[in-house]
Amino acid sequence: MENSPSGPKTEVLPEEECWKYLRSSYIGRLAVINGTTPEIFPVNFVPAEGALYFRTAPGTKLYSLLAGTLVALETDGLNAYSTEVWSVVVKGIPEPVADGNVPLELSDPDREPWESGLKEHLIRINPTEVTGRRFYVQARTRWWPPQDFSADWI
Repeated sequence: MENSPSGPKTEVLPEEECWKYLRSSYIGRLAVINGTTPEIFPVNFVPAEGALYFRTAPGTKLYSLLAGTLVALETDGLNAYSTEVWSVVVKGIPEPVADGNVPLELSDPDREPWESGLKEHLIRINPTEVTGRRFYVQARTRWWPPQDFSADWI
């Protein structure tokens, strides 16, 4: 693979643009430390009041979050032509939130979790760092998300 010095470069995004992308997304990957092991979970999140919020059920994710260690949440996307992609990472301190302190933005009915079930624990990530980048790629089908080719739907 050749690297052309005149080719496109990665653009570092200012924090306010990172928040714009965070508001346009609702699925992210949450990275936590479970003891000494890193774990990554998909989460449906909502940015509100300068923080990220999501609900979770009891389990490894919640246990790791309640330990109070730094976490990272990453989300990304692409434009309609698949020529521009972006990625935003929020690092921060997680904390449980009492239901009486829920921001109004969390009542959005379009923010449905992928997995059904009771998720009674509301978590807020208070950001310590918000970073992002954007870069341009050639439009190719390989940039589309992977597909499930299981025998169930073939």
